[in-house]
Amino acid sequence: MKEKDFIRFLDSFERFLGRNEHWFQKPEEKIKAFEKNMTQWNQDFVKQMSDVEKMIKELEKRME
Repeated sequence: MKEKDFIRFLDSFERFLGRNEHWFQKPEEKIKAFEKNMTQWNQDFVKQMSDVEKMIKELEKRME
């Protein structure tokens, strides 16, 4: 590839990235939404696990 062709390729690639920048931002938004949902799920899961631990402790006390 000649230097002139390479420069033309870089110019066209730069224009492509400028026009299609929103495509590269979409995954970031999806990742943020996933992290938000994961945080909510983790909070619910931790609460459920603490409830289970309380139930186990109560059962252990009853069995004594």
